[in-house]
Amino acid sequence: MASGHGFSATLEKKLKDLSVTVHSIQGISQWVIHHRKHAKAVVAHWYKELQSGSSNRKLTLLYLANDILQNSRKKGTEYVTEFNRVLPKAFHLVNNEKDESLSAAVSRILSVWEERKVFEDDLIKKYKAYLTGSSHSHRRVRSDSDTKKRARESSPEPKPEELSPAESPPKKREPLEPEELFRRMAAIDRSNSVAADTATQQRIAALPPEVHSTSLSVSLKDKAAVNQLMEKVDEAIKLLSDYTTRVEAEVKEREDIQELLDAYIWQQKHLLRDTKKKMKDHQGKLEKVTKVRQELQSHLASLPDISKLPNTMVAAVSTLGQELAPLPSAGDLFT
Repeated sequence: MASGHGFSATLEKKLKDLSVTVHSIQGISQWVIHHRKHAKAVVAHWYKELQSGSSNRKLTLLYLANDILQNSRKKGTEYVTEFNRVLPKAFHLVNNEKDESLSAAVSRILSVWEERKVFEDDLIKKYKAYLTGSSHSHRRVRSDSDTKKRARESSPEPKPEELSPAESPPKKREPLEPEELFRRMAAIDRSNSVAADTATQQRIAALPPEVHSTSLSVSLKDKAAVNQLMEKVDEAIKLLSDYTTRVEAEVKEREDIQELLDAYIWQQKHLLRDTKKKMKDHQGKLEKVTKVRQELQSHLASLPDISKLPNTMVAAVSTLGQELAPLPSAGDLFT
């Protein structure tokens, strides 16, 4: 196992070598997730790089943070916790850059986090407030969060068994058979997802900055340069349009699967409720039958032992015969 100093030196080199390519970002992300026990040191070095980096460097580092946060959640909350400590300052640094294209890209990252619940909604609002420089907003968010928290504490949630499922499935969707539902889920598994298309993502990441920054186009002085830039912009539009269309189709499919999952959960809640009711009914019947059995056993124990009755009766008759005189014969009766 490498020493703390050795790990820090390796981490520093990896961060220095970080580029905007998907291969570079994912490679470093996987490495730091594997070493998540050093999450505090990783985030500290990450923030140090962010402080001294240019606008493009800051965006690359935030892309790295995005990949780490999304892919580490299943293994633990170390990075969510540590990044939460520095992200407000990080977004404040982004705001200080006064770079519209940078702010727009970071805003899209926040939208992804909000959609995928990487952080709670209140934290996302807080981060957006730092990104836009509206400091009063995050104070209000904190107040609203405290109010909601107090409301939740004063009104405890009902226990699961107290909840009654709706009488009809959500959005009137009929639940699918588990096999079909699993098949559709597997079809958009991470390996088959648009997000796994690293080749297209690398092409998008490699787009020249002039195609998405209007401030650079005003410096063009001749028609040839403008036409050349126009060709690059058209290629970028086609690339992004195609990729966006695929993403939109996947989003629609995932939303449809979400509705089907809600319907399946609704179905299982109904089945669970009915099964619990049957279990309760049969438990009542079992208690009654058990009680009858106990009463029969008690009654049986109070009865005499039938197997001993014949011997007792024979002995009684024998004794009685010895004590009484023999009956008179017929001759004795008529003499």
